[in-house]
Amino acid sequence: MSSRRIVFAAALGVAAHGLVGAGAGAQFTDAVTVKQHITAGSIDVQLSSSNPGVTVSPNGKTAQFADLGPTQSTFTSGPVATTITNHGTATASAIVLSAADVHGSSAASNALAAQLCVRIISPVGGDVADQGPLSGLVAAPLALSEAIAANGGTDSFTTEFYAGSSGCPSLTNAAQGGVVNPSVTVSYVG
Repeated sequence: MSSRRIVFAAALGVAAHGLVGAGAGAQFTDAVTVKQHITAGSIDVQLSSSNPGVTVSPNGKTAQFADLGPTQSTFTSGPVATTITNHGTATASAIVLSAADVHGSSAASNALAAQLCVRIISPVGGDVADQGPLSGLVAAPLALSEAIAANGGTDSFTTEFYAGSSGCPSLTNAAQGGVVNPSVTVSYVG
């Protein structure tokens, strides 16, 4: 036999042996999958009030209280009740109570804004959310932990702007003729 035939036969033998080994290394395979359909909910908090002096915007996001004044140095708007309703499909969790005071640049308006107080009370249980100078709530919003259930859950509170009672001094002469437009905002997440 020629050396060429011997090399070819040896190569053929090695190749055949390799094919036999390839079949011995085969594996079975399989897999599983987990799926879920998820729909994001929504929060849609809106204000309402039975107080005839309150006008609520068409989208329910703003309640405008009746104008007050000219006032005396001691005054109160009286507690004005509002209700927050969650028309969304997810629970709305209140996270921040904040305030703002929009006013002109006159010295009297600046004095009135600095001397004005606010009291916010939850009629359910009578818990006081905030009471004191409006400027304090403007400077340091409060963290909240109230929740409103989805699909029509409600929370109510009263808001009162005042001076000259409940630890808030009467207005000074510097506030005479001043004008301020205070607001209180409750922010929610869901």
